[in-house]
Amino acid sequence: MSGKVTYHQQVSYCGKPRCRKCREGIGHGPYWYAYTTENGRTTRTYIGKNLPSELQELQDSPSIQLEPVALRIRTLGQFQLERRSGQDWQSVEDAAWQHQRVRALLAHLVSSPGRKLGREQLMDVLWPDADIETASSRLDRTVYTLRQLIEPAHSRPASSRILRMERERLVLADQSQIWVDADEFESLLNLARASNDPGGSEKLLEEAMVLYGGDFLPEELSSDWIIARHESLQRNWMGLLLELADVRIERGAFVTAIDPLDRLLAIDPANEAAVQRLIISLAQLDRRAEALRAYHRFATVLQRDYNIAPLPETRSLYEAVQQGDSEVVLTLPIQPLSSLEISSPGDRETPIASRHSYKVQIGRSHQTPLIGRDQELETMYQLLLANEQGTRSHLTNRKKASSLPLDTQRRPQCILLVGEAGIGKTRLAEELSQGAQKRGWAVAWSRVYAQESSVPYRQWTEVLRSAMANGLWQRQEISAHPLVYQPLSTLLPELHDLFPHVVFPSPLPPEQEQLRLWEATLELLNTISERTPLLLVLDDFHWADASSSELFAYLVRRLHGRPIVMVGTYRDNELPTSNPLRSLLIDLQREQVVMSIPIQPLTDEQIASLVAHIPGTMVQYIQTRAAGNPFFAEELARTVETQITPAASNAESAQDTHTLAHKQVNVS
Repeated sequence: MSGKVTYHQQVSYCGKPRCRKCREGIGHGPYWYAYTTENGRTTRTYIGKNLPSELQELQDSPSIQLEPVALRIRTLGQFQLERRSGQDWQSVEDAAWQHQRVRALLAHLVSSPGRKLGREQLMDVLWPDADIETASSRLDRTVYTLRQLIEPAHSRPASSRILRMERERLVLADQSQIWVDADEFESLLNLARASNDPGGSEKLLEEAMVLYGGDFLPEELSSDWIIARHESLQRNWMGLLLELADVRIERGAFVTAIDPLDRLLAIDPANEAAVQRLIISLAQLDRRAEALRAYHRFATVLQRDYNIAPLPETRSLYEAVQQGDSEVVLTLPIQPLSSLEISSPGDRETPIASRHSYKVQIGRSHQTPLIGRDQELETMYQLLLANEQGTRSHLTNRKKASSLPLDTQRRPQCILLVGEAGIGKTRLAEELSQGAQKRGWAVAWSRVYAQESSVPYRQWTEVLRSAMANGLWQRQEISAHPLVYQPLSTLLPELHDLFPHVVFPSPLPPEQEQLRLWEATLELLNTISERTPLLLVLDDFHWADASSSELFAYLVRRLHGRPIVMVGTYRDNELPTSNPLRSLLIDLQREQVVMSIPIQPLTDEQIASLVAHIPGTMVQYIQTRAAGNPFFAEELARTVETQITPAASNAESAQDTHTLAHKQVNVS
């Protein structure tokens, strides 16, 4: 349809951890956008909270339609489908959405040029080993299933506005009805780059940064279309972080410039442009020791992975910081954004890693120093290393061990990190995960949210998918033993495709079927760990449903002798006394199969070290307000950094900043 304009409202999310509206799913807005379709291509333009008066008068015009988006597709960091339900959004949790081929079909359509693909292309990608008749039949069933998920109210394919078959091509047809977070991200980035207002540009970049929740379709990297889109978005993401840092450095906001640079270096430690800007920012904040360490880390990465040295410009920055010339640092030339790809290490020397090897995202990204947790981290590392060493000698010492009392043979292989929100449980799990990865462990991370606490096995569905993402050999193993792994198809419907011609025994009573599922899960984890030690992280376990908790207990009681370690984080103050998980955890601790590590509040001295970069007059206030909670301390410090000015040194200004910080932390 050519010349069609539609107007609809969308809600945006700022992503701030303490924002009540975002936390409760309300969001900000809604805001009006115009979608213009010309020759099959749809472009989007931001309008604002209200429509202009002339548009209000044209609402009934045939070419002007005011209608809301009907479908939201989230692809950044997660693959999620949401349908509009009145004024609210409903996340699609149907079992059919968990089917691998259904998800892959939508992923390929979202990634393809024009969001259309021919039947033969889809059949070749989704069922490469099937004959034409079989693949065609499977495609029809998969399209039908996806259409029911997208538009359950439309019973006839011809009435579908979104998913249509046109001349042997499957098309996501009406783009004005579809919101895709990757499109929104690129739109915000383009608006920021076109803006002549530095303040407005920074705001748009910040919105885009919040929207980028992770890599594009990380579980669906199976075709050139998806990989190309993945790489394009990742380049834009890296460029955004550098641009945001430059905007903040330009206005002298060196503290806030560090955050995007830390994020970038977490995914690309060899990014020289980011290292240069990080050194500049740290030097201007009189954090010379950190600036020098940043350079040494970078030089080590270049030497180890690329066998090259830093550029002369970077070396000059390092030498200026060494000499304490912070003013000179600002005047030295650095790598411009336009040369980012040209002078990246990969262009100077072929990197060791393959271009298709992607780093697994572990929890949430952190680059601020870990303070006051040395003892807890050491305890966790000791358990990890003991398991690693014990597994190697398990077989050779089995005969000798059998003569020892049972209690002396048992060593916990599960760590429970316990404490209030923001106390640092997830951060500790991340540190252990990163250390395990460096030692060659496979890491599978899952997290459950309060809204998902009623979904059976929700936490294990995610962690099993993550664990299976390490290689195709796992699918081959499952195909070779269908009777063993068939129960897992309850959690992972995509496994049905791995044993289509196998006749399974009649269903057993529910209790027996549950046991078969648990045994199959244990066997899968054991199979994966035979190739490489396996670390499983269950974040926010207090939101786990009863079935997930029961499976957890079954597994931890049977990990002995296997190269598998589990880490769970939970808030004991949010676990009601009546919750079965509480008594279950007490039983597991009594059986000595789990190790519980309470995470205590930081001391005032440790809080002072954590926020040492802010004015000293504010440190005592933050110590009092944070009460030892590192997350609250960092949020308060961030408020101080963004609100206080060099002139705010008198008592009145300090009191104003106290008030601002107080409001920031008490948003609820």
